[in-house]
Amino acid sequence: MNRPLYSRSRFVLMMTVVLGLGLISADAEAKKKRKGGAPTHIRMTGVKSFDKVFKQARKANNKLKAAQSDLRQSKVALRSALGLSKRATYVQGLRELKRRADGKLRIWVDGGRVQLKATDAIPSDVRKGVDAVNELTRSIPSAVRNLNGVRKESTKMFKKAQRFPSNMQRELGQQGIDGLWDLLFRAPKITRKTLHNVRVIGAMPKRAAKTSSELVQVSTTIKDIF
Repeated sequence: MNRPLYSRSRFVLMMTVVLGLGLISADAEAKKKRKGGAPTHIRMTGVKSFDKVFKQARKANNKLKAAQSDLRQSKVALRSALGLSKRATYVQGLRELKRRADGKLRIWVDGGRVQLKATDAIPSDVRKGVDAVNELTRSIPSAVRNLNGVRKESTKMFKKAQRFPSNMQRELGQQGIDGLWDLLFRAPKITRKTLHNVRVIGAMPKRAAKTSSELVQVSTTIKDIF
């Protein structure tokens, strides 16, 4: 009569040990990751209830990464066009662009998008610089809207995701006894991926706000300089 209870207790103990090992391993992995910079990608775990949230987070994160990439590429293109060093800031690039244009650039605002237009013939390096700036500014209004959405969505997703590690045993238990044994040996990996994702999602609101601020600053600076 006591054997099923004993077996169940032993199984729960095993699950607790496995999940605990996963948490220890995840913490060690996190320390290694911090040395190389914060992670920015979302991993699927194989647990449906978890991955439902993580798939939403991945879509939001992709929007964020796209905006960051556009800003980064514009900086690189502007520096390259004007032959500036890698340490040159975007503001420094815009000021150099204005200097070389020699008064031949004007601002054109269309639907909230700030664009630079040449009023006369300009050198090829200035033309390339203008193209680099305009390529970014065309996407700024929509990017800022997307980033505001990412900030709000990721804040909500983080509240859900941070409960996942403590709910791991219950989630695995809902798969049935066969599923429990099948998932038993994957539990540490699931735990590591879950904690990894929680860290990424937790950082997304700040990343989105920072990128949005930088994009708005680009538009503001263009108006101030030109």
